[in-house]
Amino acid sequence: MGLNFANADKNERHVFIHGMKLKASIGIFDHEKARKQMIIIDVDLVVDDVPHDDDIENVVNYKLIVEDIEAYVEAGHVLLVETMAEKIADICLKDEKVKRALVKIEKPEAFIHVGGVGVAVERCRD
Repeated sequence: MGLNFANADKNERHVFIHGMKLKASIGIFDHEKARKQMIIIDVDLVVDDVPHDDDIENVVNYKLIVEDIEAYVEAGHVLLVETMAEKIADICLKDEKVKRALVKIEKPEAFIHVGGVGVAVERCRD
């Protein structure tokens, strides 16, 4: 996404997962329902920059987020890329350390003459 969400003045850290490539059952058209297609997911998270004492329990564990995203995508067909992006943002916000999640999903195979189409959503903790 190219944005830097780390902010020393706000004591915020940027955690990211970029270029996650998965085969997904997604789309409203019959040909999209008949076969999985490649999607590329980027996730940018804003978290408080707190002392972590080199302990995984004190930071956002991106391995767990990746696994939850993989499980969600594998769970079944989703009609809209917007729905998938919103659900992935919800997955990220399950970790109470995450203050803000920006999720971008790209469908690079949607059109032969277009490099990719997709959507980005941003969600914040209430």
